[in-house]
Amino acid sequence: MDTPLPSFSADDWLRIRDALRYVGRDLHHRSFAVDAQRRELLWQEMDHCLALADRIEAGCPLPEAEAGAA
Repeated sequence: MDTPLPSFSADDWLRIRDALRYVGRDLHHRSFAVDAQRRELLWQEMDHCLALADRIEAGCPLPEAEAGAA
């Protein structure tokens, strides 16, 4: 993919991070209602979402409001 990514603010990155974590938790909850094969796929996707959220957190400076609370 050669198109440049849009420029996001620190708040935008935090929203993306939080949304990925929410999706990860949702996939985990859904995994209890499916068979083992589907559960493995959901867990893999959950792991990818949480890993990406961690990468975003590591590379994204906190907004001033959160930096003061940290």
